[in-house]
Amino acid sequence: MSFRKRLLVLLLLVLLAAALNALFAPAIVAHGVRLWIVWAARQEGLSAEMEKVEAPFWRAVTIRNLRLTSAGGATREIFFLAPNVVVDINFRGRILNRDESFLRSITVERLQGKVHVAPGSAPVRKLNWRQLANLVPENFRIGNFDLDATTGTTAVSFRGVLLSASAVESGKFFARRLSVTAPLLRQTFTNLRGATSWEGARLTIAGIPLVERLDLEALTFDLSRLARRRLGIDLHLDAYGGSLRASFQGRASEKFAIDVAGSAANISLTQLSKAFGFLEPVTGAVRASKFTFRGHPGEFLDATASIWMEATDFAWRARRADSVMLGATYYDRRLDLDQLYVRQRQNELTINGELLWPKQPSNWAQLPFRGLLNATIPDLNGFAQLFGATTGDFTGALLAHGNFDALDPEAHGQIKLEGKGVKFRGVTVDSLGAALQLKGTEITLENLEARHAEDFLRANGSIDLAAAHRFSGRLAGALNDLGAYAPLLPAAWRSSTIAGGATFDWRGDGTLAAHSGTMQFFAHGLRLPVAPLRLPLDVTLEGSYSPQDVFFRTFRIANDRVSLGGFLMLRSNFVELQALQLTLDGTPRVSGTLFLPLSFNRWRLSRSWLAAFDAAQKFDVDLAVDHRDLGGLAQALGEESVATGVLDGRLAAFGPLRTLQLTTEWRLEDFGSIARDNSIDFQGRYSGGRAEGEGTAMFGVSAPLTWRASLPLRLEKSHLADGTVLDPAGPASGAIECPALFLETLPNELRPAAGHGLLVGDFSFSGSLGAPAITGSAQLFGAHFRPPAPWPELSGVSAQVRFGNNAVEIDSLRAEIDAIPTSWRGRLAFTPSTFGLVLEPRDEVIELAGLPEPGANLSGVRILGQGSSTAEPRLLEARVRGRIGDAAGSLTINTRNSEEAVAQTTLFVRPRTIAGSPLLLRILVPNEPTLGRPGDAALPR
Repeated sequence: MSFRKRLLVLLLLVLLAAALNALFAPAIVAHGVRLWIVWAARQEGLSAEMEKVEAPFWRAVTIRNLRLTSAGGATREIFFLAPNVVVDINFRGRILNRDESFLRSITVERLQGKVHVAPGSAPVRKLNWRQLANLVPENFRIGNFDLDATTGTTAVSFRGVLLSASAVESGKFFARRLSVTAPLLRQTFTNLRGATSWEGARLTIAGIPLVERLDLEALTFDLSRLARRRLGIDLHLDAYGGSLRASFQGRASEKFAIDVAGSAANISLTQLSKAFGFLEPVTGAVRASKFTFRGHPGEFLDATASIWMEATDFAWRARRADSVMLGATYYDRRLDLDQLYVRQRQNELTINGELLWPKQPSNWAQLPFRGLLNATIPDLNGFAQLFGATTGDFTGALLAHGNFDALDPEAHGQIKLEGKGVKFRGVTVDSLGAALQLKGTEITLENLEARHAEDFLRANGSIDLAAAHRFSGRLAGALNDLGAYAPLLPAAWRSSTIAGGATFDWRGDGTLAAHSGTMQFFAHGLRLPVAPLRLPLDVTLEGSYSPQDVFFRTFRIANDRVSLGGFLMLRSNFVELQALQLTLDGTPRVSGTLFLPLSFNRWRLSRSWLAAFDAAQKFDVDLAVDHRDLGGLAQALGEESVATGVLDGRLAAFGPLRTLQLTTEWRLEDFGSIARDNSIDFQGRYSGGRAEGEGTAMFGVSAPLTWRASLPLRLEKSHLADGTVLDPAGPASGAIECPALFLETLPNELRPAAGHGLLVGDFSFSGSLGAPAITGSAQLFGAHFRPPAPWPELSGVSAQVRFGNNAVEIDSLRAEIDAIPTSWRGRLAFTPSTFGLVLEPRDEVIELAGLPEPGANLSGVRILGQGSSTAEPRLLEARVRGRIGDAAGSLTINTRNSEEAVAQTTLFVRPRTIAGSPLLLRILVPNEPTLGRPGDAALPR
């Protein structure tokens, strides 16, 4: 083939390729851009959606309705929406030169964004730095940008932001509003204007006046080294004649490291706090400051840092200082404190020294350090306020001086402390002094003494900083009147009656791993606002302790009427009280031994008896109660009696919880706030997972009331924790026999609504607790009840009920409400914690003369009397629901109107709610025509 023909074929092939490229390139580019955006977003934990991608031949790509959201299950909420994004891709330049920008320009006319990071969110995944570098364009423009960024404590909002930058001309920055809300900061800036420079992938925003005399001279973002995982930020701020400069350099490798350097000069804290909207103003000035940091933010101890600062006339809240100078350097786990100087009027504090921080934090007691302390504090109140104390808490003067040197091969040093006229919350310390000595590896506390009138507190001791940390010490004191120290107690106790005196003496020695000691505590006339210390009591505690146990050979609490004493031992997995004896008015009433598998230390840390319980340890309980007057004991301790009567009984238990053997018998006489001729006898036993009990109760002239029960129990720690001690599938049985019980003979604490009448019946169940077979019946004659509001008073109550189908069937209930006779039938169902009562009229037709609005609080139920038929709705059914022992509940009324339409209204019983509406009923006379008469319709189940 000749050269001309070959050249012609080549030209034809080139033309064909160009034609195919023009034909298929738009579709290929559009599809490729869509796939790349979805893939790149997924790499960052985001989900990308877009309506359409347009890629005309040799023209910019347009992306319609681009939406970026957080992927499912993400711990941070991210949302961005851009209706129109125009991207000019530099394919040719990128192919011919790898240094060329992949994107010529990006234009976003409208952009909305929201970022929310919840507290405790998981760490953000690593960024793809090279991908970010590829997305840096030669020119960009973002118009009308809105962004809300929030964390658990801070919220930042941008509105109406315009940002443009070009490599060949200056750009623009405008923000209609920028607001920041933080715990200590709240400020809004409006109509911010500035210029931008975009050169070498460095964006500079400059010349923005924030407020009067506060200008952002320059804020530079260095994106030129993103491919090498580096990011730089520089800040230059002119503030009221002063300046603040800061430089931030971030480096991403296995861990993200930062380099920070900055300086400040002649900064007015007063004007700066106003400009930035600090909620609590700060006054003073920073004359000069320099600071640096280099390292990983999460590993400060392995970083390098330095700070030098001089501040004058500082004030924040009650914290005030005339001058503060700080100079410190940290490197190679060494802290050099060149100077910390604080001057506050006549108060002066100077500290300098150095500290070597070990690799192992467990060696804190052997920290190599050297330091010098000088403090002259004639105004202790002002100086304490500087460190956060409440105004007026402290008064007096304090002197401290000394030096320590633990870097020297033979460590040495001393610090002496002396207080003069020191007061804390009004409690005067007449004299205060202490001395601390360091010699070798031993620190000695000498002559620590505080005195108030005749009261004193003394302490001395020593500790070896070597590995075993051997120590010895003594703490002793005497307080004649605890009431004088009430201001030092918790706030809830300060207004209560506190009295009595106490002496104490503690001695101990050993090592932190194995130590022992003795303790003595004597209190006379002790009164504290906690049970059972409201009346004056004498307390005596004498004992010893070791890592294994605490043993009180003398344990006694007593006053003129009551005394409790014995031998008390606390070990890691049990509490034992031997020779226990409780006397009342000089006569022993309770005696025995208690061995309980409870860890006092675990209870102290968790405040949970279940967590403190050791299921593998054995119980050993032998307790006898002899004619104990329940009300008399409460009165002797100055407490209100929750139960009265005379109690006799015995309790014996042995073995671990799983195989516990327990027997008990009790007799309670004259139970109730009003003494009556009554007695309650009970015998119980537990063994092999079954609890059995039986009892008899005698109330005045009533016939004996007897009961018996046999229940399956699962006494295991796991069942105690989840409340499933009762086994619903195990066999269970029980019975109650009530030949004739006159309600007025019951103690007030057991009388329902202080009623009277005669109750006759019997009740039994068998099978299992989950599906019991219940049988029995009961009758009530001539009863009278006064229940609390909103329920009405009932008189002349007679009822006949049957037990069956796991509920109580009320065959007949007759009562007078507001002296109007009524008759009902119904059904009562209940669980161990809730109940539901259904009632419907039996012989009468009841009209609703006044029905509150649905959801209203019920203030009362009344029957207005008898009347003729009207168009008011008629009562079909009333349902009362609630929790056993709780006065709150609900009442649901089902009614039928003259048009045979059925309606339902639910009212609530809220005892603490003042406002309420009454439910008004009227009985229709029998000879009137009725609508919606319930007749003998069956009750719903």
